[in-house]
Amino acid sequence: MDWFEEWFDSPLYEKLYADRDEKEAEQLIDFLEETLLSEQYHSILDLGCGRGRHSHNLAKRGYEITGIDLSPEAIKTAKEKAEELGLQNTQFEVRDMRDPLPRQFDAVVNLFTTFGYFKSDEENASVLDSVTKMLKEEGLFVLDYLNAEKVKQDFVPEEEGEFQEIRYEIKRYVKNGAIHKDIAFAGDKLDKPRVYWERVKLYGLDWFKEEMDKRNLEIIDVNGDYQGSDFDPQTSPRLLIISRLSK
Repeated sequence: MDWFEEWFDSPLYEKLYADRDEKEAEQLIDFLEETLLSEQYHSILDLGCGRGRHSHNLAKRGYEITGIDLSPEAIKTAKEKAEELGLQNTQFEVRDMRDPLPRQFDAVVNLFTTFGYFKSDEENASVLDSVTKMLKEEGLFVLDYLNAEKVKQDFVPEEEGEFQEIRYEIKRYVKNGAIHKDIAFAGDKLDKPRVYWERVKLYGLDWFKEEMDKRNLEIIDVNGDYQGSDFDPQTSPRLLIISRLSK
C-alpha cells in the first residue's frame, strides 16, 4: 500500500488537520474566480479533492463540480458535507488521478499540493496525461503546488503537539528530491502507537514547464500566492500555475 492510501484514509489524518484554514481555501477560490473562471468554465473537475474544501467552495458559486480522490474516507466526508450544505451540483467518486474519467471538463483544478505523491517522475507526469484527456479544447488547468525552493530553505525539522489526549511527533527531511514527513502518534486513546509518513517530490517551475509543454498545456500565468503576486522561487509561499490546453 502506498503511503497516501493508508495515511489519507486514517481518522488520525482528519484529526491532525482538523484546523486547516477554510478561509485560505475560500481565498484561493476567490482569486481564481476573479482572474480566471467565468461562465465558459461551468464544469470543473477537482482532481485529488480530499474532503472537498475547494469543491464545496466552487459549488457554492454555481459551478458544476466533480471531485475525485483515492481515499474512500475523504470522498465519504466530501459527500456528507455537500449534503449538509445542500449542494445539488456536486458529485464525488473514489478514483486514482492517473486514471482519467471518460468525460471532459471546462476546467481541471489540482489544489493544495495534491501532486508529486508518486515515486517516479514518470508516474507524477502521467497525472498531466490524465488531465489533458479530461480537458476540453482550450480548457483551463490550475495547479496549486508548494514552492520547492522555499520548502528546502524553510522546513521545520521537528514538531510535536497533542489533540484529544493523543500525542504526535513530526519529523521532516529532504531526501532523493522529495520532502518527507514522518508522523508518530501515541496515547491512551490508541490501541497502539501509530506511524505514518508523507512524501512529496520537490518539482520546480522548469520541470512543470517542460512536462506541460510536451502535452500542449500552455502556461498563461504563474503566481506565488493567492493574491496574484508574481512567483519568486526564493520567497513565494506557493507555485500557482495556470495553463490552457491547446490542440
